[in-house]
Amino acid sequence: LLFNLITQITNTITASSGAYYTKWIFGNDNLVALLGGAGLVATVIGFALSKPIINKLGVTKTVSFGCLGAALFAGIRCFAPASLYMYVGTSLLGSFAQIPLMCLYGVLLAMAVDYNEWKYDKKLVAMSGGAIGFGSKVGGGLGSLLLSAFLVIGSYDATLAVASQSMRWSIYGFSNYLPLVINLVMYFIFRGFDLEKKLPALRAEVEARKAGNQAE
Repeated sequence: LLFNLITQITNTITASSGAYYTKWIFGNDNLVALLGGAGLVATVIGFALSKPIINKLGVTKTVSFGCLGAALFAGIRCFAPASLYMYVGTSLLGSFAQIPLMCLYGVLLAMAVDYNEWKYDKKLVAMSGGAIGFGSKVGGGLGSLLLSAFLVIGSYDATLAVASQSMRWSIYGFSNYLPLVINLVMYFIFRGFDLEKKLPALRAEVEARKAGNQAE
């Protein structure tokens, strides 16, 4: 639930922030299409490399890689927020770092189901799937709420020809500083995730139980 909640917050904000950034920081709405095309290339490469990355690092380290990678590039962007080249480069690299993490939704669900079977003798597939759906929906709503809150705090005014200083800082806030903080929070939350190491033993115990029941 936490995994889907937090990643959906960042995904929602990232999907919307580009339009504000290109219009008010770079002064060119047309850059959205350019950034979208570059992002598509990074996405394709990221998905192509996700399997070897996950196989090499495992689930827990892939989550850490995605969170720390996204936080690192968001943090770098904070030092030169008005640079187009810095924005494009760090955005693409940050997105690339998180794509393997995004491929783990189904894997984490399967791990939760296996844990449920060991803990409760029931897989609780519907409940686990519901947690994913709930986290995604609420995360999307919270992401939109946070973005709106930043715009309100920055006194956003779409009628202006040039962004005010407060508008610029609000855009920097939800585009750069917020992803930095959120990804660091998720990294520290998942520091306590130890199911990957324990799962083989748990599965073996479940199989032993089933064998014992069949023998009886």
